[in-house]
Amino acid sequence: MKAFQMFVLAAFAAPVFAQDAPASAPQVDVVDEVIVPGRTTQQLRLEIERLENAVYGRFNALNSSDEFDIFCSEQAPTGSNIPVRTCRPNFVLRAEQQAAGRSLNRMQGGAYGIPQYERARLQKKNEELTAEMQRIAREDEQLLRELTRLAELKGVAAGGEPLSAPASE
Repeated sequence: MKAFQMFVLAAFAAPVFAQDAPASAPQVDVVDEVIVPGRTTQQLRLEIERLENAVYGRFNALNSSDEFDIFCSEQAPTGSNIPVRTCRPNFVLRAEQQAAGRSLNRMQGGAYGIPQYERARLQKKNEELTAEMQRIAREDEQLLRELTRLAELKGVAAGGEPLSAPASE
């Protein structure tokens, strides 16, 4: 049976090999492959996380108040298994802890969340934090460079174009 299959295969293949390529066949130019090096989403996320840690560590060391110290953590939101990284100043963390305590005490029909007067205080504190970060960035060249780079990387991660070439390490 194998001999028969080989014979049939040879019979069909012979005419193909016997034909010469036509002289007027168009030549195909070889196209060079262009490879553009870039970062994967994972690499970009890790670079942002590393830079956030450096920026906030430096800011925490230089700022005038512990309530402005910023800390980052990863937690999976309710209903998800995918952790989300968030960075918050101490004053926000304390307000969230107080709101959680109040909501536990009022679980049966009470108000939930951060009261309006507390939100106004948090807004004022957020403005103070922004002013403190701007002041320190004006005084500390390294923090300014790192903040600028962090904003750029976050823009790229959100789908924007880089403002400059990546900093050499």
